[in-house]
Amino acid sequence: MPMKGITRRWFLNNYMLILLSLVAAVTVFGLAIRYFYYSNITSTLVERAKANADMTYSYIGNTPEEFNSGARRYAMDFEAKNRMELQVVSREGEVICSSTDSLLSGFVPGTPDVGEALDGLDAENYVGRDSLTGQRVLSVSVPVYLSSGEPAGVLRYVTGLENINRAITRLVLVAVAIAAGIAVFVLISNRYFIKTIVSPIREINRVTKKIAAGEYGVTIQKSFNDEVGELAEAINFMSVETERSIKVKNDFISSVSHELRTPLTAISGWADTLLAGGIDPESTEGRGLAVIANETANLRRMVEELLDFSRMESGRLKISLAPMDVAAELADAIFMFEQRLKQDGIVVFYHEEIGNAVISGDRGRLRQVFVNIMDNARKYSPPQSSLEVVITAKDDKYAVIKFVDHGEGIAPGDLPHVKEKFYKGKTNRPGSGIGLALSDEIVSLHGGRLDIESTLGMGTTVTVTLPLYKK
Repeated sequence: MPMKGITRRWFLNNYMLILLSLVAAVTVFGLAIRYFYYSNITSTLVERAKANADMTYSYIGNTPEEFNSGARRYAMDFEAKNRMELQVVSREGEVICSSTDSLLSGFVPGTPDVGEALDGLDAENYVGRDSLTGQRVLSVSVPVYLSSGEPAGVLRYVTGLENINRAITRLVLVAVAIAAGIAVFVLISNRYFIKTIVSPIREINRVTKKIAAGEYGVTIQKSFNDEVGELAEAINFMSVETERSIKVKNDFISSVSHELRTPLTAISGWADTLLAGGIDPESTEGRGLAVIANETANLRRMVEELLDFSRMESGRLKISLAPMDVAAELADAIFMFEQRLKQDGIVVFYHEEIGNAVISGDRGRLRQVFVNIMDNARKYSPPQSSLEVVITAKDDKYAVIKFVDHGEGIAPGDLPHVKEKFYKGKTNRPGSGIGLALSDEIVSLHGGRLDIESTLGMGTTVTVTLPLYKK
């Protein structure tokens, strides 16, 4: 599983630093062990070479010939030949004899330690590959002198480094294994620790998304008594309090809406009665009564929207589905609302381009959606404009209804929010701001979709897609 979020950040920032520290520690340990072994064996070999050089005076005469003869006897009597090799080198840099290989006579080592010892310096050492065998060796060269004090040659002690290198490799491998164990332990322990943080945060994220989507009252199970647990408690408190506030608001809206119905019915009834009682519609009284009747109708429609909104918020908005001809219902809604559109100088063009228009729907609720969309087109369209309504079929599975107006359109910044509750953007047109939210909910309950496309200054297209009825 790919790492992301806090886990990925921890791995890149913390764990990689730990790994680099372990690699550095193993590297330093390896170099230190190598230095310790090499310096220890070098110092030991140098001390032994100096001591042995002092012992060779019993084998050295006054002439080079006597030195060569004595050197051969010393090489044959060399006691440590099982652990190292003794080479006797002449003043010309050639091997006179060897404690292990008589065939080396005349071989020129050519290493820096021999040259420096021949120059009369103190014991010198060399670490590198032997020019004859190709193996890594440690050599120490000590100058020796004749009885007269004249340089006679060099005693060169050579030992292989294979065993030492194997010992160093074993120690480094042990250090690598320990570092790997530490790395695995840190990984497992920290992954567990991070899981105890990430899992509650993911649960908090999941629940907060539900709350943002309107599922108020959901709570998070508190797992730890730490900062994460305190955050969970705060979100739980917010969720419960929000649910309570929403319930109070919905109850208030429902109560007020019901209380407004009675006086609105009385006002509308008396306005209609007075208009029908012989008052001249063109008189001041008649025109005033007409305004009262129209505004009462608008207010009643707003009250009904608030009641439906209250039902939608509390999950009590229900629809009664039955097979119906959506094209016929759409035509009836247009016929009912057409007169209202004509009063504002808006002409309706209706096109029916569908054969089978039977859906499983709620007649009253769908008519409410159609009227609400046409009323919005009326509010935002200028006089002498048109509203085109077209119903077509898509893939023989859906009925698609398009409402196309040529009004002022919707600003790009407002378009993603127009279906949100109470959102009205920057417009100052009358309305509650819940009509489209309610229409979208009703269409969703029918298994359909409500889409809005708009270009500012050119108009708006509202598309309602409903699944066709299947037995």
